[in-house]
Amino acid sequence: MTASTTMRRFRRAAVIPAAVLASFTLVACGSSSDDSDSGSSGGFQLNLDDCEDPDAVSKKITDTIAVGYSAPLSGPIAGAAELATAGYNARIEAANAEGGIDGVKIEVTYKDDAFAPDKAKANATEFLQKDKVDLVTTFGAGQVAAIADDQNAACVPMLYPSSSDVRFNDIEAYPWTLQFLPSADVETKFIIDFMKSKVDDIKLGIAENATASGAAMAESFKKSAEAADLKIEAETEDTDPSAAATKLKAAGVNVLYHGGVTGTCGVLDTAMARVDFKPELVVKASNCANAAEYITAGKAADGAVVPKYLKEPADPEMTDDEGIKQYLSQVSDVADPNNTITVSGWLAGDLLVNTLKQAAASEDGLTRESIMKAARDQDYASPVLLDGVTWKSTAERSGGVSGFGPFAWSHADKRFVSAGDVLDVD
Repeated sequence: MTASTTMRRFRRAAVIPAAVLASFTLVACGSSSDDSDSGSSGGFQLNLDDCEDPDAVSKKITDTIAVGYSAPLSGPIAGAAELATAGYNARIEAANAEGGIDGVKIEVTYKDDAFAPDKAKANATEFLQKDKVDLVTTFGAGQVAAIADDQNAACVPMLYPSSSDVRFNDIEAYPWTLQFLPSADVETKFIIDFMKSKVDDIKLGIAENATASGAAMAESFKKSAEAADLKIEAETEDTDPSAAATKLKAAGVNVLYHGGVTGTCGVLDTAMARVDFKPELVVKASNCANAAEYITAGKAADGAVVPKYLKEPADPEMTDDEGIKQYLSQVSDVADPNNTITVSGWLAGDLLVNTLKQAAASEDGLTRESIMKAARDQDYASPVLLDGVTWKSTAERSGGVSGFGPFAWSHADKRFVSAGDVLDVD
């Protein structure tokens, strides 16, 4: 991440050693419909009695809205994280330039976790116990898993972390956690339906990334395949792409699901081409959307399909789109505004801004409690979402987009192009 991106209106703090974790003890906080001190929004209820500091949860925020972001500023996916946080920062900066949230500015503090869950946990401990932030967020399912228990115990919202692990869609267990990426179970069902519509005799294979994010996506895909009566012929990790491609080819796989994470997606395509493995259809997880990876892979990546819910700024048909015009006006000085990862980061920031505005307009005003209640009551058509798609969350439905469209990577156009209609999954 460049200094020009991170330092404007933001401050970065150092990583805290994991050893400091032992000095902090947190008390559980959960949801309840019966407690007299509970508040609700759209049916969502919070029990503040079990919070470590109930008064802090309901105290009005009047100085700055402090956001603690544990991000992989170094390590294996630092490049992708730089794109995402550039978009995120641009949206927050635009909101602050317009006066903030009823005059209250948003301040984001970054701590590097190098994509290591234990470092993310140490960062969160400092955010919660020392910095006393109003919100936290992070990047990766393993990082969310490392943070969620402590963050829920402290009754501090974790809003729109880049994760899709279905475990954290359990609103009763994790009332203060709301992930950003589409739920893996919803996404993989869409992928299975798309596969069945394209190939009659499916011999299915899975390539799984050896991270918590990859494992969560692969597990959901297997459940979706089982529900559709599809047999999985071969499973492999993508850690050694050449070995993975060879194993899948030997199993006769003709339809492949790649549960990759950003930074690993295009490498497998290159390895498959090297061993002359050409499935009829390759579909990847929605976070496999970094254009730079596919450009590097060259013709090997041509035709790879990704379920998308975001508009493509480089699409000629988007030239006059008002949402893309707004987006481009706010990201004019970022490194790669047309990259889907940048757009995704901007969307996460836009969801946060919309949630904060809704909380500020509530009868309680801007508090940690009202922010979380607003986050659980969303049906928002962000400017960068595909037409007909909204971001939804309710007391019964953990957050996520309402639909997907299949998009295939075009080697000739150097961008994703539509490969079918946008379908509702809500």
